[in-house]
Amino acid sequence: MWLLARSTRRAWPIVRLSKQGSGYARAKSTSVVAWGAFVDRFATSKRCDTENPYLEAHVRSRPTQLALDRVFGGPVDANIQISAMGAGMGHALVAGTVLSNGKLQTKLAGFGLNESYQLGNAHIDATIDRFGKPVVSPVDGTVEQIACGREHSAMVVKGFDGARRVLVCGNNAYGQLGLGSLSPKSSDGLRRHALSELSMLDDMLSEGEEPVKVQCGLDHTVILTNKGRVFAMGWGDDGQLGTGLQASADQPMCVVSLEETPIADISSSTDFTLALSVDGRVFYWGNAEYGQCMVGKKIDKILTRMEVPFDNNRVKGIAAGGCHSLLLTEAGQVFVCGYGALGLGPDHISTLQPTPIKGFGNIEAIFASTDRCLAVDREHHVYSWGLGNSAGRLGDGTVATNAFTPTLISTDHFSPADPCLVALGNDIALIASL
Repeated sequence: MWLLARSTRRAWPIVRLSKQGSGYARAKSTSVVAWGAFVDRFATSKRCDTENPYLEAHVRSRPTQLALDRVFGGPVDANIQISAMGAGMGHALVAGTVLSNGKLQTKLAGFGLNESYQLGNAHIDATIDRFGKPVVSPVDGTVEQIACGREHSAMVVKGFDGARRVLVCGNNAYGQLGLGSLSPKSSDGLRRHALSELSMLDDMLSEGEEPVKVQCGLDHTVILTNKGRVFAMGWGDDGQLGTGLQASADQPMCVVSLEETPIADISSSTDFTLALSVDGRVFYWGNAEYGQCMVGKKIDKILTRMEVPFDNNRVKGIAAGGCHSLLLTEAGQVFVCGYGALGLGPDHISTLQPTPIKGFGNIEAIFASTDRCLAVDREHHVYSWGLGNSAGRLGDGTVATNAFTPTLISTDHFSPADPCLVALGNDIALIASL
């Protein structure tokens, strides 16, 4: 068990998250568009792509409007605002907030897989979670940001007192919930938890410091604070915790190699982590066997933060996928590195250096998951590329077809996409509308 004692440290000023982070104002979102696994049950319209024999019965292969009363398991207030969303390997979470009698009321709705309570709470019948009714939990305060991993979830919640805290749920087999070694096993031998507060983090923060963003890898969790510090916990065999050790941690560990470098944003979805500093530098740690570390070579495991050399305009956005990494410059250009359907065409599926996607610009935000990517441009158009599957996860109506270049997703019949509120999981995608 790893312990971090409070120590005297340099007092960094409160930092502003990069525009892709969660710490800046955005328009109110009142509707959600989705595609991929487990979406069909919540759609407002009937499925029109049933003629595809390879499409799984519970999926939508094109963006579809979700009925919020179905998502939240009953009637919803007309003024409900979608405050945060997250999507992982096989589950998704949506947080909605309403002002009732002068008090904020928040509901957290989850659908998809729930064997480890990654939706927030248990359900009597696990098959209902997956294909039918959602799991809905009340939350005290406003959920500002959500991240989902393989079988766990984490979120930043602003309480009624104005203080922010981290809530976690799901599988804790590797310590990814940060609840310590005393985390009990359930009757079936699994270490799983319903929604719980990560109280251990509070003792590790300095005065005025609070969490502002969380990211979930497959089995680890990364936390960013308003003072630019980074904490990590969970599976660490590939160095994805950045502690310099090839070991897991069941409590939050400070990434001390970044203590002198205030961080503005973090990203993780599998077994490596990216960080963007306040001054625009990019750092990498974790698995790099496909060369996604962007340093011109393949490295098995990077145990502590490594700076990525990049001088093609200032970086404003980062996205960590499975075998690939994405960078977004202030000029709106996207650079990719690693292996897979990178967006560079079918004849260019591997690169060891950050490589620009030619003819693809004016981009506002980028997102990555295990085998795919998403981008929203400054006119709120949505682009998708990567490996397709029977869950229709690319959103272009195809099933087993790969997209080797960015493909415009048809969302013309919906409101413009909110680039600040996008959740991209392995087989599920959620986008809130402005």
